[in-house]
Amino acid sequence: MGTQSLGSSEREQAPVRLDNLLKEATERSANVDEVKTAIVRALPEFSALPPYAELCELHQVLLKHIEVLRPLAAARIDGLNHGTAAWYGKRAKLDSVPYEVCRGLGSGLQSAASQVQRLGYTLRFLLENSGAQGADG
Repeated sequence: MGTQSLGSSEREQAPVRLDNLLKEATERSANVDEVKTAIVRALPEFSALPPYAELCELHQVLLKHIEVLRPLAAARIDGLNHGTAAWYGKRAKLDSVPYEVCRGLGSGLQSAASQVQRLGYTLRFLLENSGAQGADG
């Protein structure tokens, strides 16, 4: 009842769509090494917070990578068996991404660092669920 099944033509088109999304993301800079570097920069344990300007620059880098990986992750997550706990959990996280992205950094250093860290976790989720790691290694 809660599951959706793909028709035969949709099943045949799904790999093609995923391949097209992966190709487009690769062309748009889904460089896995760049993404991993951004994640590492966003998720450190700070003994002292970095300058606000550095957080602003990292925020823009994270948003760029999130924009590229989100459709890839969505396509792969939608390929999971709908109605399963795995699908619901990943879909709920994916559905929260637009809300996380639209939040600004805030005016304070602590709020900016927290938002950058949240986006780092979001980017890591998208990378893990996008299939891009397998494409680049």
